[in-house]
Amino acid sequence: MKVFEGRGFLLRTGLDAPFGGWLGARQLDASVSIRSAPWEALRTLADLARLMPGGLALLWDAPAAWITELPPEVRAGFLKGLGHLPGLTLHLRDERFGALLQEPAAVWHHSPRLPSGALGLAWRQGWLGWVPETGPGWSLPGLGAAGGEHPDGDDAVAGFLWGEAVLPLGALEHLDPAELAAVLAEHQAQAEQGLSQRIGADAWPARIPFQRRRTGWRVAFLGGREFQLSGGSWERAADLARDLARHLETALRCPIHLAASADLAAASSLGQQAMWEGLPWRNALPLPPALPCFTPGLGADPREPSPLEARCGFPGPMAPVLGELPAALLRVPGVPMEGAVGIFLAGLEPMPAIRWLPPDLPPPGPFLPGRAWAQAKAYPALADPTQVQQPRLFDDC
Repeated sequence: MKVFEGRGFLLRTGLDAPFGGWLGARQLDASVSIRSAPWEALRTLADLARLMPGGLALLWDAPAAWITELPPEVRAGFLKGLGHLPGLTLHLRDERFGALLQEPAAVWHHSPRLPSGALGLAWRQGWLGWVPETGPGWSLPGLGAAGGEHPDGDDAVAGFLWGEAVLPLGALEHLDPAELAAVLAEHQAQAEQGLSQRIGADAWPARIPFQRRRTGWRVAFLGGREFQLSGGSWERAADLARDLARHLETALRCPIHLAASADLAAASSLGQQAMWEGLPWRNALPLPPALPCFTPGLGADPREPSPLEARCGFPGPMAPVLGELPAALLRVPGVPMEGAVGIFLAGLEPMPAIRWLPPDLPPPGPFLPGRAWAQAKAYPALADPTQVQQPRLFDDC
């Protein structure tokens, strides 16, 4: 992975391959049969994920029977591989997968309804995340927005990313879109040259063809807490983000995926740059000797104890702008109850993608010096309203 630090933004691309991407299970099965050769399918996914430092998403647009009808020992090993293959994330919509999960895995469930039953229990235990979406497309936390239904059927449409540009929301007001577009075009040209040499040397997985017309850029924002504390307007930020996306799409002639970045390392690097260079968007950053670091995403820092509503922060004006739902990692002192979760989420509008982190699960990295995760018991609990005892009308005499 190649990292470039500009004035107010951090750019990451692949050297000789796309930065990230996604494909459907049906497309994978067209190259190598998942039902008759599941281990060969895993190998193909591993080859692709190894080339993409930003990650690879497998969109399960096939029937669940493709897995449930496998022999039990094969099914268990195949699911474990899908959930733990480095760089791979599994996205699914069939609720029957909930009963098949036996441990935490890199899995997101997509549905308009709150997960219930075995799937809901696995979700509340932190074994998988939930993306509340209703359309035909796929919102992929950390990657982008995959297309809707395939013109010839219900297959998911594959796509790739040239790279990712991360910037604080406060820098939008001062950023020159033409300057950013020129930097992205330069790095895109270098990535294309390296990729063409890789394909020419037969070093690209030939079973999954590369589609240049469906390759774009991910532009992700962070520092929402600092932006709000410094008096920023979410409506103004939404307008600036739209203008930036339109300019980049025209200049680069490729899709632009606007999103919120939960990258802790990028938040730290951009915070130190803003403070050390005295940039205008350094307002509300911690002052020395504290480590200057932007808050990842648009809400409160998930590493610090705060109300759940603050950590699920998703401003309404930004909802129609972002093609990808931001992911909220909610650390809790215990596994939340189903009733309490339902009442809590009923008050969220708009709602982000949610993954719970009970105390028996380790928080995700990277673990940066000076900004450690708080202990799970320090976070506020989500009370179950069904367990609250009502006061008696009359005391016993």
